[in-house]
Amino acid sequence: MKIGSDIAARFDLHTHTTYSDGALTTRELMLRARESGLTTIAISDHDTVSALDEAREYSEQIGLGVIPGIEITTGYKRYQLHFLGYFIDYANKKFLARLNELRDARVLRAKRIIAKLNRIKIPLKLESVMERAGAQNSIGRPHIANTMVEEGLAGSYDEVFHKYIGIGKPAYEANHPFPPEEAIRMVSEAGGLSFLAHPSHYVNTDMLHQLLKAGLDGVEVIHPSHSPEESVFYNKFADENSLLKSGGSDFHGGLKNDDANIGKYYVGQDWLEAMYAKIGKRVIE
Repeated sequence: MKIGSDIAARFDLHTHTTYSDGALTTRELMLRARESGLTTIAISDHDTVSALDEAREYSEQIGLGVIPGIEITTGYKRYQLHFLGYFIDYANKKFLARLNELRDARVLRAKRIIAKLNRIKIPLKLESVMERAGAQNSIGRPHIANTMVEEGLAGSYDEVFHKYIGIGKPAYEANHPFPPEEAIRMVSEAGGLSFLAHPSHYVNTDMLHQLLKAGLDGVEVIHPSHSPEESVFYNKFADENSLLKSGGSDFHGGLKNDDANIGKYYVGQDWLEAMYAKIGKRVIE
């Protein structure tokens, strides 16, 4: 896949398609990204790489570079940690088999959430959620939220999370107990680089140092949820601990109402060059 290389290149390293919980198809996302002034994106769907073959096909047609990526959900104590993987060999059979297990676990979690919603008299059906998500998709809470809004069972996407399915709410269910160390290892074994996504979500410095020991390659410094002070903190932390740096819009579209973010949150060529250098070292070793 073509990668932007000029000094003005803009890389958004965190985007989602309809194959996970994004509102746009692969092609629609790529067109939106190009229109927003981006030169390259990483497609990082949750626990699936289904969009990447399409992205390879469209890359030259649309004139947009695409980095093969993924976002893997893990559990750490009572928290969820997400890991971004870049430059993965997404045809790796062992990697794909593990992703299938994770997607199966997502369906089981959705069933448990819907059962809880039914117990509090919200008549949502799994079939409706699955139909809207699509057979190939990696199902998640956003699919449940979107379906509830579309069926008139809630007033807004945010309401569903704040009132029903967010952490600590009556229909919340923790995700599969998948350890962070396994996500880091999966990405590495598939030839990629692992980054902790939006670290301001439930992460402290002790946790970061534990992840460093597990082989974490980098940290997401730029993210819409980060305050300017948090971005400065993670940028400094990365420098002090010889970590790579990443960033992007975490764009989903649709009812998430984050259309303004794409084209606004991106990184430059220098951070990508550091990634290339790390991958080169890994191959030589």
